[in-house]
Amino acid sequence: MSSPKSRIRVWLTIVALPFAVLSAESLAWWWNNPPEPEEGRTLLAYEFPPDSKESRRVAVPEAVTDILSCDASQSGWLDGGEGRKINVSYFEWNNTEKSGLGHAFGHAPEVCMGNLGSKVEAYLANRNFVIDGHELVFDVTRFRDKDGMPLYIFKLSWAEGMEGMNLLREGPSGMTVRSFQFKSVVKRWFPRHARVLMLGVYGARDDTEAWELLHRKVLQDVTLRKVKS
Repeated sequence: MSSPKSRIRVWLTIVALPFAVLSAESLAWWWNNPPEPEEGRTLLAYEFPPDSKESRRVAVPEAVTDILSCDASQSGWLDGGEGRKINVSYFEWNNTEKSGLGHAFGHAPEVCMGNLGSKVEAYLANRNFVIDGHELVFDVTRFRDKDGMPLYIFKLSWAEGMEGMNLLREGPSGMTVRSFQFKSVVKRWFPRHARVLMLGVYGARDDTEAWELLHRKVLQDVTLRKVKS
């Protein structure tokens, strides 16, 4: 038969274990949910222009938005002149978790473009676009479409606080995903909002001409807005 002291120790252990678990979970929740910044969050935004002779909005297939689990999307075509065309696809994830961030910068262009019959010809140098001191990095790939025509894809994968990084190819500052996740926990930094802007240019002679065309036709409509979450 156990002694009274032994029974007390067992009882205290039974009581302490749930309390320890609840305390650890509460601490983890508090650490993973830092207070909103008083000045608000700076979020990337894009608005496709109204329909006209030079722009035509098209609906994003529901199957695509279901797969990506995005909160908002826009898609359309712009006339680039001289036989050139621009395809625009834009997606938003708001107050998302890691799964949303994974969708935002986890899909390389060759996956979706390959499904449309295009083949990769070259991975080109990044193109950078600066708004109000914030550097946006576009990954650039040259394809040959199913008709044998050159196609340039410029893809921006953006998450708050991660400006100046090509999230698609290099990972955050070249770190592995695991290393990034560890450092984000240590620094108590958890991006909740993500964006993808994917631009396809058909008919351009080279990526420089394609980039200049995007400057004139698309990038002026990309903004950074301060919002209260």
